[in-house]
Amino acid sequence: MAIIRTYADVLALEPTAAETQLIEACKAGEPCELGDGTCPTEPSACRNVRAEILRYLILGGCEDCEMDIQGVYLIGGCIIDKLNVDYATAHGATQLENCLFQSNFDSMQTHFKMISLSGSTLKTWFGQGATFEGGVFLRDTNTQGTINLHSATIGGQLACEGANFAPSDQTALTAQSAKIEGHVFFRSVNASGTISLDGANIGGLLGLEGAEITTSGLYAISASDAHIASGVVLHPRTAAEQGEIKAPFYCAGEIRLNGATIGGLYAQLTTLNATDSGQSLSLGGAKVLGAVRLDGCNSTGEILLAGSRISGRLTCEKIQIQNVTGHAFNGKAMRVEHSFVWKKVEHISGAVSLNGAHVAELDDHPDNWPDREALFLDGFTYDRIKGTVSTSPARMDWLESGSYFDGEFRPQPYSQYAKFLNDTGHDEDARRVLFTRERLRRASARAQRRKTNPILALPLNLWAWFWDTLVRLVVGYGHYPFNSVAALAFLIICTIIPAHFAWEEGSFAPNAAPVIVTDYWSALASTDPHPAAVWAGDRLPKDAQDLTLPDWQTIAPGRDWESFNRYAYGFDVVIPIIDFGQTDAWAPSTTRGPWGWHLWWGRWVLSVMGWIVTALGAAAITGIIRRD
Repeated sequence: MAIIRTYADVLALEPTAAETQLIEACKAGEPCELGDGTCPTEPSACRNVRAEILRYLILGGCEDCEMDIQGVYLIGGCIIDKLNVDYATAHGATQLENCLFQSNFDSMQTHFKMISLSGSTLKTWFGQGATFEGGVFLRDTNTQGTINLHSATIGGQLACEGANFAPSDQTALTAQSAKIEGHVFFRSVNASGTISLDGANIGGLLGLEGAEITTSGLYAISASDAHIASGVVLHPRTAAEQGEIKAPFYCAGEIRLNGATIGGLYAQLTTLNATDSGQSLSLGGAKVLGAVRLDGCNSTGEILLAGSRISGRLTCEKIQIQNVTGHAFNGKAMRVEHSFVWKKVEHISGAVSLNGAHVAELDDHPDNWPDREALFLDGFTYDRIKGTVSTSPARMDWLESGSYFDGEFRPQPYSQYAKFLNDTGHDEDARRVLFTRERLRRASARAQRRKTNPILALPLNLWAWFWDTLVRLVVGYGHYPFNSVAALAFLIICTIIPAHFAWEEGSFAPNAAPVIVTDYWSALASTDPHPAAVWAGDRLPKDAQDLTLPDWQTIAPGRDWESFNRYAYGFDVVIPIIDFGQTDAWAPSTTRGPWGWHLWWGRWVLSVMGWIVTALGAAAITGIIRRD
């Protein structure tokens, strides 16, 4: 393209009627409409404007062709050859609307008052580093290549409503590291390439309502490390906008906002489809100053919120999520300073992870979470749960489903829920949760032992199962210490019953060697079926004549001995810290009957069990067995 510096150079090119009309309109500060004002589909003599003449006019002409302060306003023209205004300063506004650019448009480091290419058809526009005092308008613009506004400075808004971007490569528009004072609008845009805003600083909102973006690359929209003051909007916000925007937002490719700082994200009633990255919406490490609303969202791919900080609400209601290759929802280590809403979620496939996340309030329905092996809650904490607090089957299923990773039990979800219950005064429910946690933890430990060391697993697991059962039944893993009282009562009854029948069948003897070796006891033991009762004066001797029981009780040789009491004997055997003297005075015999034989051997077991139950109960009550 020849460089024109004077009006004489223009005249030397013999301007056409269309070019002459444009020159006169620029002098007068009026629009120049060529043809019927619509965008031409091919060059024609009545619409053609050579790029070198247009450049001369954009830069303000010269003294012999003084331009009006309004600048260039061309409608319906066909710009022949490449338009290059690199490193220049435009005079007034530059409005090239409904124009057909036959070749590329270059404006690197150019200074514009404002520019409008609305309704035009471009191949590529290379405006890297350009400065625009006002806005950039690409409404209803059609492109066949990339619009490059990398590092540009835009004092107004970047408006691309209704544009159709069909680049030959993967990038439709890039404004990486650009500074845009106003809003950025891609409303109802149809793009077949990536819109890249990485590192951009946007003073308003990023509006994508009704846009349809598809790409052969990974990202449909990439705004990593961007600063978007008023947030990102993917859906109509008002009834008026809903009337104007006929189709909902749709994209095939990842919306990438990793590390960005945004005022909020509003993605209701949107369709998000991942490509090769497996992610449909990514806010990894992002800082959101407002709310994130995904109500009615349909996502095929991973919704990534890992490490994000959300100051407002995070709403996932009436959404559908699925991902066949990994996570469907990844909220690892995210922080939500307000409510996290999870209701009416249709989970088709993919994992849901809240590992290490923290939310101020959990507002959910426990039936809406996925099943075990698809839900991960290890490290998930919350200050409160909205609604009914309980240990309902659904809530307990939620805890169990989220407490396993690769078959290994993770106790933290139970501990967190129990802490919340304790903090809100539901102590009994908290004990029930901790009891369940301990039962599952021990069962998981046995299962892991079978995997890691199958040879030693059987004997070790048998002992572990026995001890686990004992601690569970006796003190409820420390959460129900007074269960030990019931266990002791059960052991005492198990002692009293055989003691009663052993006494009745005569299978007791004084627990004193001097008594046992006397001639009287030997004779009595060999002739009377109940020698101990006779000796103690509880029964008449077998050969008693004209002797009543009261008379015998006054002369019985063991009348001053400790009287036998089956109940006291039961306490003596079972509770080691109580001594009623029964076991010191009486001992069962193994040779006089089955009850005595069984009581002889059984009292050792009952005594040992009594020691164990008493020790466990004392440990649980005093807190030696931890209950937290």
